[in-house]
Amino acid sequence: MQLKKVILTVAALFFVSTVTTTSVLGADKFVWKMATSWPDGTILQESATSFADQVTKMSNGRLTIKTYPAGVLMGALEVTDSVRMGVIDAAHSSPSYSVGQLPAAPLFGYIPFGMEAIPYLTWLYEGEGSQLLDELYAKFDLGYVAPCGIIPSENLAWSNKPITKMEDFKGLKFRTSGYWGEILSEAGASVMMLPAGEVYEALQRKVLDAGEFSIPNIDKDLAFYEIADYLLVPGIHQTSTILDLKINKRSWNKLPEDLKEIVRVAAKATTIELLTKCIVRDVPALDFFKEKGVKIQYLDPEIQKALAVKAAALMEKKSANDPFFKKVYESQKKFRTGYDQYKALMTPSFK
Repeated sequence: MQLKKVILTVAALFFVSTVTTTSVLGADKFVWKMATSWPDGTILQESATSFADQVTKMSNGRLTIKTYPAGVLMGALEVTDSVRMGVIDAAHSSPSYSVGQLPAAPLFGYIPFGMEAIPYLTWLYEGEGSQLLDELYAKFDLGYVAPCGIIPSENLAWSNKPITKMEDFKGLKFRTSGYWGEILSEAGASVMMLPAGEVYEALQRKVLDAGEFSIPNIDKDLAFYEIADYLLVPGIHQTSTILDLKINKRSWNKLPEDLKEIVRVAAKATTIELLTKCIVRDVPALDFFKEKGVKIQYLDPEIQKALAVKAAALMEKKSANDPFFKKVYESQKKFRTGYDQYKALMTPSFK
């Protein structure tokens, strides 16, 4: 169990002080440990490091955050429990990774046919999202939680078979997870979950017919274009993905207000920075796939509509069984209705 692993980690790191505080010219100095859910060398880990560097620089070294990729201090799915227990001071992860403990968590991370980056962030920063995010994590008794990164639409699938009609999902051996896995299972696919490092070989050996992992530039780094003939877009299963920052309550409460504000500002800056960096790298990545002979397919809008119906039914089912899930989902639907009306009126159509 995750909790047992965390307890073992606590014992292994017992001799290390979670927060180092020294007095330099009358000012307290803090050193934090932040573990992430991301492999080293990815744009996601790069973003977490950027956040830490911004805080260190803006605080003139009064708050230094040392980052550790997944697997260095603990596993990718163990960082949240580690923050709760004070093993580390902060975690950079995604709310969706806490779905086992918090069923509504994916609504704050990524859901099929969810909001794109701009409305999602607007709901989180200026709508009801921030308050509801605090409610989500209330039982974890953390010091601070906030968005700290967002990525745009993912690739829908790397496939060795063309997917041009709804029937093509039947019997398809497909790597995915979460709500999208439930939806594709309903559509007749044979869904399996594999870690990122195993997807390449599974597609190459035809253990999988298709699978998805992330955005174009990350999938390029993982070289999926070498072993799949088709790339299916758009990423209706994950139209945008929120990453978040979670800070231990004791660590947070020790900070003076000016350092807390630096953390808040750096988290927001990191969120926008990651989005723009992803887009500027995704554009050439898609061109690269074409150059390599990958056939890029845009999923038929009629299939998208059929899958959207299944997604809506799943969300309503989960809402019926979880009052907080329903509260968040209804808030998102209300906000999205207003935003879609605004967008329809304010978006030019001269193309």
